[in-house]
Amino acid sequence: MSSIDYNELFEQYYQKKYDFNTASLSINEIAEIKKLVREKRVDYAQAPMGTGVFSWILKQNDNIRFEMVSFDSDRIDGMLYIPSTGKERAYIILNSNKPLANQIFAAAHEFYHYIKDYQAFKETPYICDFGMLKDVNEKKACRFAAEILLPEEALLHEIQDYCRVMMIADMKRMDFNQFATLIIFLTVKYQMPLKAVIYRLAEEQYINSIDKYIENYEFIRKVLQEIKIIGKRVDELYNTENNYVLVYSSTYQDMEKAFSAGNASKENILEDAAKLNLDMSLINEFFSAEKEADDDDDDDELFSIINAKRR
Repeated sequence: MSSIDYNELFEQYYQKKYDFNTASLSINEIAEIKKLVREKRVDYAQAPMGTGVFSWILKQNDNIRFEMVSFDSDRIDGMLYIPSTGKERAYIILNSNKPLANQIFAAAHEFYHYIKDYQAFKETPYICDFGMLKDVNEKKACRFAAEILLPEEALLHEIQDYCRVMMIADMKRMDFNQFATLIIFLTVKYQMPLKAVIYRLAEEQYINSIDKYIENYEFIRKVLQEIKIIGKRVDELYNTENNYVLVYSSTYQDMEKAFSAGNASKENILEDAAKLNLDMSLINEFFSAEKEADDDDDDDELFSIINAKRR
């Protein structure tokens, strides 16, 4: 089997850099998203989710897996991958070259696509091409991600607390510096992209003229990165390392089970493994072990062998 250039392949289906501006969504569309967020966020209430989004998504549906891929292109944030192995399996693939804050937002964004768009692409082989979706679907996914990470009720509570601590009698009188400070605080506490927080304030109409803050985005970001008291937390957000996703932990086992149960052929397994950039030598060793194993061998033993070789 010839080698597949997964970077070249995924370039055809890349998820464009997320547009945090969801102002074009209708009142009904926004209301629907807010309702979905309240339903899905019940365990968190108003508490920050941040890096907890990864384990939260896995708890929502045990058919979802995360994979980290080092894409050459900076254009790619994430995508939803539907393999041929497993009838309901789906992979949320994140660009490991992006900062952790972006990976958090991307995970929430792609989870919305899993909830709302999975069925539409169930019959489409392998990769969901979200370029085929209308632009409104992308905006809905972005709004969902922003709301799930920083819901309306939590935002109002944070602003009220901020005004109380800063002794601001009327939030409508907050100046640029005061809002910039609030934006920095929310970015760190809720572990979101700074630009997403700016738009979040605009979405709930706390900021009337967003252009001023977008134009000064780099300045606000520079200040954020220079505040020593929150230095460690900021460094983590802007670092690409993600210790919150257990990548590859069950992918090999999923494929083994699909092959053993007759749900996927060897060709299916090899093609999916290549597209996910898995270790092909381990996949081939699995087939060799499967061929040589007795019918009554314990599957768990094979999993142990594969996992031991991967360490």
